[in-house]
Amino acid sequence: MAKIIVISGLTAGVKTTLVNSLARNLKNSKIISFDNYGIDQLPSAPPLNKPLSQTINLYEIQNIISAVNSARYKYDYVLVDYPFGNCHELFNRLIDLTVYIKTPLDILLARQILRDFSNKDINTVNNYLNAYLKTIRQVLIENENFIVETADLILTGETPLSAKVEKVIAAIKLL
Repeated sequence: MAKIIVISGLTAGVKTTLVNSLARNLKNSKIISFDNYGIDQLPSAPPLNKPLSQTINLYEIQNIISAVNSARYKYDYVLVDYPFGNCHELFNRLIDLTVYIKTPLDILLARQILRDFSNKDINTVNNYLNAYLKTIRQVLIENENFIVETADLILTGETPLSAKVEKVIAAIKLL
């Protein structure tokens, strides 16, 4: 049966980059990505301006759970790119290792603007930055504090990718 490894962190925190690198280093692994399921876009998804500590179990993640359950008997490792760590009550019992990438908010904001706003007009960027300062930043801080509490391994976002991979693989060997 596969080891279920969840890589979590805030948006633009290099979760996908780490998961892809781990998959290259761990033979017989499967990647399952939160982004492929549109969970935060479902009509039933809670508002993003509410902290996860109040809303985490409202997210409908059954499709991810089904994908993990389907993969767990076919692979040695299931790598889940999933922002909520092990905090969702329906998912936490399946997880063997939860890794959180803790990256300073200024770096995350810069990465997100470069990634998501590079072809947007300046008014769109300004509107996002105003919303970020008014509400988004505080929600991100609360979400990070909530998820970090239960993570098995916390990595520093500025650490080189190769060092992150080494630390995760070392933690997996201890399972």
